[in-house]
Amino acid sequence: MAEGFLREMAESVAPGSLTVGSAGVGAFDGQPPSQYSVEAMKQEGIDISRQRSTQLTPELIHRATHIFGMATSHRQAIQALFPEAIEKTFVLREFIVDDDLDLDVPDPIGMDLDAYERTRNLIKEAMPSVLSFVIGQPGDDLIPEDHEPAP
Repeated sequence: MAEGFLREMAESVAPGSLTVGSAGVGAFDGQPPSQYSVEAMKQEGIDISRQRSTQLTPELIHRATHIFGMATSHRQAIQALFPEAIEKTFVLREFIVDDDLDLDVPDPIGMDLDAYERTRNLIKEAMPSVLSFVIGQPGDDLIPEDHEPAP
């Protein structure tokens, strides 16, 4: 879901400026997103049905300029497996300014659509600050919080 949001937002704000992908430490290559992930993102006007899972590899680490985990445990795992990635690995929600914020996005795997929608909303909330960080533009005014996908 994060890949879908970031790709769509990057294209609407800075077309062609970013290459967006996703990979996981424990992912199996080539798996489609879950039905509920596709449905939750469809509600936002974003089609992720063609995305496929990819395992995180040393080559992907080397090519990436920024790496975002959904939870602090993901960041720790990436940094343990790929120490060279320490300075470019972050937790997706760490750029939201809120001292009481839980940084971790729960994994809804095996849960109902409501759980996927809650996860989607947590990811969506983080996207404006993530995109601002990645493209080097400070401030939340770069991407409005109520950003709607392009038709």
